[in-house]
Amino acid sequence: MSIDQAQVGQALEILGAGTRLDILGENTDLLRYAESEITAQHSERRLRVRVRINRDGRAVAGSLETLDPVEVRALADRLGAALAELPCPPETAGSAAEVTVDAELEQPEVPVCPTILESDPAVRHQWFKTVRDGLGAEAKLGGAIRYEVMDRVVADSTGLFRAETLTKASIQAIAKQDGRSASVKLLHRDADQLPIGEIPARLREALNPLPMGEAHHGSCRVLLKPQAVNSLIATYGYVALGANAYATGRSAVSGRLGEKVASELITLVDDGGDPDGLPSGFDAEGNVRRRTTLIDSGVLTGLVSDQRRAGLTGGVPTGHAVPDGWRFGGDPVPSHLLLAAGESTEDELLAEVGSGLVVNRLDYLRALHPKETLVTGTTRDATYWAEDGKLVAWHPQVRFTFRMVDVMNAVLGVGSVRERCDQTFMDSIVVPSLLIEAGPLVLP
Repeated sequence: MSIDQAQVGQALEILGAGTRLDILGENTDLLRYAESEITAQHSERRLRVRVRINRDGRAVAGSLETLDPVEVRALADRLGAALAELPCPPETAGSAAEVTVDAELEQPEVPVCPTILESDPAVRHQWFKTVRDGLGAEAKLGGAIRYEVMDRVVADSTGLFRAETLTKASIQAIAKQDGRSASVKLLHRDADQLPIGEIPARLREALNPLPMGEAHHGSCRVLLKPQAVNSLIATYGYVALGANAYATGRSAVSGRLGEKVASELITLVDDGGDPDGLPSGFDAEGNVRRRTTLIDSGVLTGLVSDQRRAGLTGGVPTGHAVPDGWRFGGDPVPSHLLLAAGESTEDELLAEVGSGLVVNRLDYLRALHPKETLVTGTTRDATYWAEDGKLVAWHPQVRFTFRMVDVMNAVLGVGSVRERCDQTFMDSIVVPSLLIEAGPLVLP
């Protein structure tokens, strides 16, 4: 870990009682490519220090990009002046006791991977060449290879100190040929675990030389492959399964703990310690990440919480506090979602589609009405039309507008093989393919 514990202690001493530090040191090495040529190489080192002070019922926050004592003192003066200007909060009878972090609770250990710490540029160049050369000259390759090392520390003036180093390697490969496109994305904490040699064959298979078909309209069955399910499950978890949204009535499932909210084929957990995802040990408040079953065979059984909403999770935060000033909001949200695999092979799911759409990836999902789980988004790369359970044509890209709760209740089949995915607002999502009944996903 590159964050000096002595510097952290000095900063806490300067900032005084009631201080919590959330520190992230980011080291990123990036290789970009387009049209089968390397276009950019980039290396960045950044330190981000988030400071929160709670005193006498009042709270202020600020940030720095250094732990230099002079800068820390200057911020301490500004935050102290801000605290002095805040009114004293009224005393509220019967208010809930403040939840504190159990500093003695053991956090899950996340192995540090030397393959990424050493960050040899030659390896990333070889990955690029392996995919490009295996793909062949007929297709053009684009995408990026990223190595990340993240040093994390959460510490406070009561003596809490949690630290971990997280490594991550990822590759996105997008192949284009004759107006068609296909993509593969792989990621892991250990670069050696990525099957780079399999990518060219997967891309060639996805660039299926089928004819371009006409756009179909209306309702049909839809097979969502794992990268498409990734967007669906991550967005659903973000808008529906946080304790604050639940408590304030902003979630589609508010008041429905113990009730059926999805197909009985859906079992969804959040587990920061599961090696099938990208494990991490604690959240922005220093709470240890706890395995939390959210949906069990379609029944809502849990939520994710921070200290403020720990009352909804048995008085114990589940380890899902987000950083102060986070651009995706301040509510606790899932971080490591895992959707249980089913029993169907990919061929069996395709056979059950009959005549319908096969979607390999959703470009994005944007929430139009979070409480209604109404979203819009578009397909991207390798979207096919199937007839009698066989792929017969490429289908033009489609914009969907739908309610996620409807889709979650219309699941007919779940694939037996899962893929590891991620989102900018979530550490990892592990999901299989889902077969959706005709109805909620309508082709315009």
